[in-house]
Amino acid sequence: MLDKSNKYIILSTFAFATLLISPLIIGGLQGAFSVYGAATFLFPSQASTIYRQNVIQYDKEKTCASDQHNPTTWKTYLTHFACGHVTIFNNGTTLRQFTLTVDDNHGMGHNISITREGLQFPAWTFNGTVPGPTLRMTQGDHVSVTVINSKNSLHPHSWHVHSIHSGAMDGVMGLAGMIWPGQAFTYNFVANPYGIYPYHCHMAPVEEHINRGLYGMMIIDQPYAEKRLHATEMVMLMNGYSFTKANQTNPTEEGPPTPANMNNVTSRDQILKDQTPSNQVYTVNGMAFGYTGKDEIQLKVGQPVRIYLENMLEYDPMNNFHLHGEMFYYIPTGSSDKPTMYTDIVSLMQGERGIIEFSYHYPGEFMFHAHKNEFSRLGWQGFFNVTKS
Repeated sequence: MLDKSNKYIILSTFAFATLLISPLIIGGLQGAFSVYGAATFLFPSQASTIYRQNVIQYDKEKTCASDQHNPTTWKTYLTHFACGHVTIFNNGTTLRQFTLTVDDNHGMGHNISITREGLQFPAWTFNGTVPGPTLRMTQGDHVSVTVINSKNSLHPHSWHVHSIHSGAMDGVMGLAGMIWPGQAFTYNFVANPYGIYPYHCHMAPVEEHINRGLYGMMIIDQPYAEKRLHATEMVMLMNGYSFTKANQTNPTEEGPPTPANMNNVTSRDQILKDQTPSNQVYTVNGMAFGYTGKDEIQLKVGQPVRIYLENMLEYDPMNNFHLHGEMFYYIPTGSSDKPTMYTDIVSLMQGERGIIEFSYHYPGEFMFHAHKNEFSRLGWQGFFNVTKS
């Protein structure tokens, strides 16, 4: 008997072959498709009406955004799930198409506000925001992500996502998705397995491209029949901003210190003195002290809450999340139904992620923040305002 992972790999082999030609079919017949439509002449066998209804209903339950393209703000990012342009074929295949545009503005970046007082950071962006949009899909969906590197960019970029996919879709240097300015690349894969996955640019030096803002989250949900219990869902992506590196003239060409640099005493001393990367601002979802004051997150006593948590902080070895006044269940990577701990704090290395689930027992104003107090003091904190049901 096959276990789940082997079954999905076998199914994905056939599905991926089908997916490779899907963009060509869609491109020629784009006008024939509605958001949840399919051309009946392509596949004579009819997809189950129940299957089609389940896809539509599931997307509604996930609160998929009706607007898939306009930039989010740090306020809307919290609950904005981009589920793509959806086509349900009559053979029972669901195709989700996404478009991401990378723009580094001639290497100088676009100034974005990262504090309430308007401090500007010269960001490189996916679709104009930091973090990039949260992409959401269901296990088994055929996924097509077209990434356009703006003609205004100075550097090559890519889209690397953590999950199961072919080497040709890995988004690293070379032929696996390296995109020069003014060009585009379409990454095709079948969404497997369910869980939470970071995505980011993987051009060298990777830490520079991540620090400047080229990262986001992808959520693969369980199949409809195995979906998680209903909860108020939100995304919290932990990040930081290093002006130390961003203000260099051309950080991509300079890159990190080499072993030869560090072996030379004079060079090493200069590097440690002047070039050691550091972050000056820490945030969740891109804005320092964002969810405070009038922008506190409103909850009710007993309201089930699910947070998709991810750490993409560069230049610090670890980040963490601490919840005041309550305990939460934690599911690492979101790839299981069962939590591994019941706690009020979880620590993550860069790229690590998981699901936090809780509901408050008592009303009040409760902080959530990094328990690394330096991070909290420099911006990574917010509040839940919990009222009686």
